[in-house]
Amino acid sequence: MSSNALALAQTEDELRKKLELLEARIAELEGRLENQEAQDVRGKGHHGGVNLKRAPSSGVTHPAFAQTGGEPRKSEVKEIKEARVIHMKGHAEGGWQAAPDKDHGFDKEKFHGGVTLKQDSFFGFQTILDAGYEVADNIDFTFYSWLWTSPNFGRSRVVAGPNGMQVDAGGNGLWTEVGMGLNFRLFNDTLSINPQFGILNGALLSSRIVGRGIRAAEGVVPSITFNYDNGFFTGQAYLAYYAAIRDERARDFIHNWVNVGFKPALFNFKNVPINSVGIHWEHLRFHVDRIEGSPGTLYNWIGPYVEFALPMHLALRFAAGADLKGDVSNEFYQASIKMHF
Repeated sequence: MSSNALALAQTEDELRKKLELLEARIAELEGRLENQEAQDVRGKGHHGGVNLKRAPSSGVTHPAFAQTGGEPRKSEVKEIKEARVIHMKGHAEGGWQAAPDKDHGFDKEKFHGGVTLKQDSFFGFQTILDAGYEVADNIDFTFYSWLWTSPNFGRSRVVAGPNGMQVDAGGNGLWTEVGMGLNFRLFNDTLSINPQFGILNGALLSSRIVGRGIRAAEGVVPSITFNYDNGFFTGQAYLAYYAAIRDERARDFIHNWVNVGFKPALFNFKNVPINSVGIHWEHLRFHVDRIEGSPGTLYNWIGPYVEFALPMHLALRFAAGADLKGDVSNEFYQASIKMHF
């Protein structure tokens, strides 16, 4: 090998090593920036790394949120996004170009929401997607999809079994809820009021026998949610009416809850991965029975809850306690995990 070729190979090797060191340094700086963002939010007394309460999602306050914290307030989101813009500018100066921040004519920075996986002792497993888009100062357009998976809410069928014909709960016609509304953020996002209107699809409300018919738009659900979060205390009140609108219009329900809690910042606790601790009360009433005329409370829960902050914008919440009604069970439990975006 000639001396020139040898020198060129050595130079390339040195450049490769320098490039690897530079990439490692960039990765380290990115990690520090992310940690600093998390510390900045924690320093304001919120949910350890990501304030998982924008009045549960600061607007998309359907049950999707009520059972798990929320997102950063608008002002905090703006601060984090500004830090990220500065970070991206640093990349651009080094030759990296930030991707466009708009998609289909919408500003991505105005979107917020999350995905929740939830399970409790009555409704079973549920999956909820909620989102909101800022349409004016302190006003968000909100929308959600709530997928109920309990076979008791679907269509049963009679099948052949080892002891003759028997009922199989099946999985057809499961209750599916979608809706939209507006969220009004007040007092620097400390208080939010979110009325929404949902459409129910399935086989629960409209037939004398649950599951006899599977229908689109078998019912409607007007709801309203109030959220409060001042950095030290958090609270939520939710009320929804599930009304049958088709065919026999068999049954209507009322679903409501209230929860109040405090945050570690109230006691000046630092580096504690807990969003809040408090009391959860929840009530479900069989409000109208147009078939047998026997409405009444189905469950009446009350008990403590705790919500933990997790990495990657996750929050884990668990509540348990007594069912004061006691018909379904003397106790209740409820767990949910939510990822915010």
